[in-house]
This record gives sequence, C-alpha cells and structure tokens, in this order.
Amino acid sequence: MPKHVTHSLQHATASIDLDALRANAKLAKSLAPHSQLLCMVKADAYGHGMLKVTGALSDWVDAYGVARLQEAVALRESGCQQKIVIFSHHFHDDDFATAKQYGLIPALFAQHNINDQIAACEAAELRYWLKLDTGMHRLGLETLPNNWSLAATHSLCEALITHLHSADNDALDATDKQLAVFHKMISSDLDHPECRQFSITNSAGLLRHKTAAARADWLQHQLGDYAHNREIIRPGIMLYGADPLQSPNSISQQLQPVMTLKAPIIDIRHVQQGETIGYAGAWTAPRDSTIATIAIGYGDGYPRHATNGTPVLINGKLADLAGRVSMDMIGVDVTTLIANDDTVQVGDQATLWGRGLPVETIARHAMTISYQLLTGVSPRVARVYSE
Repeated sequence: MPKHVTHSLQHATASIDLDALRANAKLAKSLAPHSQLLCMVKADAYGHGMLKVTGALSDWVDAYGVARLQEAVALRESGCQQKIVIFSHHFHDDDFATAKQYGLIPALFAQHNINDQIAACEAAELRYWLKLDTGMHRLGLETLPNNWSLAATHSLCEALITHLHSADNDALDATDKQLAVFHKMISSDLDHPECRQFSITNSAGLLRHKTAAARADWLQHQLGDYAHNREIIRPGIMLYGADPLQSPNSISQQLQPVMTLKAPIIDIRHVQQGETIGYAGAWTAPRDSTIATIAIGYGDGYPRHATNGTPVLINGKLADLAGRVSMDMIGVDVTTLIANDDTVQVGDQATLWGRGLPVETIARHAMTISYQLLTGVSPRVARVYSE
C-alpha cells in the first residue's frame, strides 16, 4: 500500500473561475455586439453561486434573469442595480407588490389570466415582459390579448420574448419556423416607430453562428428591420463554460469551464482478477487491478447513473470509473496509470469535471445533460472562488 499522504483537500470542492465566467460572457456579447446582455443566473447561477457570479459580472451586464421571485429579491438585496427579469414565476397579487417594491420585471406567460396580470402591472406602474409561445408549448401566450397594442395603456411592456427549443440542433429549420411564428405574432408592433425590444436568443442560438455578422444577417432575414438594435440576448449555460451544441464548432470550443469539481483519493487497494467493486458487484476486475477510492458521490451531486468507464482525471491522466456510484465515494481503476509509472497516491486530487475534462463528457456517460450536473452539485460541496 502507498504511504498515506496528508492533503488539504479532504472532501469534494468546486473551484469557480470567475475570470473564465467573464470570458464566456464577453464571448456571448461579441456574437451580438449591438444587443443588450441579460445573463441567466437562476438555480443559484447554475450551481455556481448567484451572488458571486453577479458580482463578477456587474460592471458591464445589462440585466439578469431568474426563475423565482425569491431569487430576484435576494439578488436585489445583495445590492444588484441591474434589471432583474423573473421568467417562470406564477405571479399572485402579493407578488406584484413585492416586484414593485424591489424594482423587478415579471415575464408574463399565462393565457388564462393574462388580461388580469397586465392590469395588475399597469395598476402598480410595474414594467413587464410578455412571453410568446412559438412552438415550445410549455409557457407563453398563443395569442396576444384582445385589443393589445402599443397604446399608452400598455406602455409598460418593455419586451416581447420567446424561447427556442431546438437551437442546439445542427439544422435551423425548427428555429426558423419559431421565428416566423414570432414575426407573425408581433406584426402589429412592427408598424410603430418605437417598437419594443425583443428577446429570443439563448446560448445555443448564439453559439451556432460563427461570427456576429453571420448571426446579424440571419436574424435580419427572419425578423426584418425589427431586429436592428432591439435585441436582448440571454445566455445561460454557455456562461458557465458548457457547450450546448450537438456538434461543437470553432466558437463553442472557445468556452472556458467555470466550475472544476475535485475530490481527493482517500484509499488505494489491489484486487485480483475476477473480484468485484462496489454495490451489487457492478464492476468485475478484468485483470489484477488497482482501485482508487475517491471522496465524492451522489450526495455531492456526482451522477448516480454514471456508467463504468466514465472518465476521471488524476494527475493529468484519464482513468475509468469502476463500480456503482455511492453516496459518498466512487471507485476508479488506476491500473493503467500505475503500469505506465504514473504516481497515484492517497491525497491526490481527482478532477470529476471542469478544466481538462468537459462536463458534457460526464453528462453523456451519465445519460443526462450538463445543466443537471452543474445545478445538482450539493450545498455540502464547498465553492472556492478565484478571480
């Protein structure tokens, strides 16, 4: 057995690189330089820490997007001065008063009571956005309210928005169809000299265009003059360095991982060929093997359904997950590393995803998506921030 090595890292830790965060946000802005930038920070900034993330971006971001009224209040009480838009919170009467108190912007989306919700905003002199359903069929108005227009009674509506459901696909057919629906729904606005702003583009919708000019031409073709200088982009997952595209391109490959999830090796043992590892004996040693036990599990947010062979990075070299993921630990087959004279010892840090090992890779092995992995990192995992 290797000599025990004391190491400062005793449990799983998520290192958050705020410089990488800013670089990713700047990349988003570079693809739509004439648009306003709204950064999505819902779900505690996709698991990265909402207040730290917004603090790092505060100097040049126009707005933030959240999913819950409580998130917005916490953000405002932290000192945030930017616009805060609440995207999927079902507003009740008291919520409008809270939104007014804190200067928040509700995105209204429910057809069944949209007239009442607009009236509540107008009565409170509260700015709002309207979400249109152009094909996602989840939230959003299928039709604008009767007699709804740019009349003064609706002057508090700042933006018309929709959500692209397939912008990550290689083909743009579904996205083009959604934009055609959007264009038709807002046609009454287009004749007005002071058209509202609009917000359509998510991370995938930005990254699939390799230059700002190509993206501007595409948007102009879809929406005409309405597209000029009126857009609010709202990147989410790309801010945190994960690539949402089905086929990564030269732009999406510039993303920098913001979270690097690490945990220490806490034990190393040798097993003979034919012996099994972990619950239900789900991995059988194909030869005499060396197994490193790492202090991370599904209790920390490492995916329970990660398969045997899921890569783990140890001292810059890849090793394979061996056996089922437990609540607090995993087994990793380091036989090949040791055979190649690489030193592996108790106390060494293993990278589960992040710099050197894309979170998308782990997501594929776990049959999930990067969003779930990042947002699922549990509170017991310490976040350590670097500028």
